[in-house]
Amino acid sequence: MNSLKSSEVVQIRAHMAGTVMDINPSLRPGIHVREGEELLTLERMKLFCTVSAPCAGVVTAVIVRFGSRVLEGEILFEMEVQGH
Repeated sequence: MNSLKSSEVVQIRAHMAGTVMDINPSLRPGIHVREGEELLTLERMKLFCTVSAPCAGVVTAVIVRFGSRVLEGEILFEMEVQGH
């Protein structure tokens, strides 16, 4: 994600429809995350998809909770880019 600028807010969306089966307990607004840090896992029919931070930054909003059902493309959380 080299094209992102510092202070830009990005929305992290679901790559597939499913249920939030695992969520990093520290995932909440205000936490700093590293690029590639695993933040939550979606499950659909025994297929698991891990959602990681696309860049270093600060989480600004968490839209989903453990057990939430999401559609493909639905916003999971938002973060402010840092370090570019």
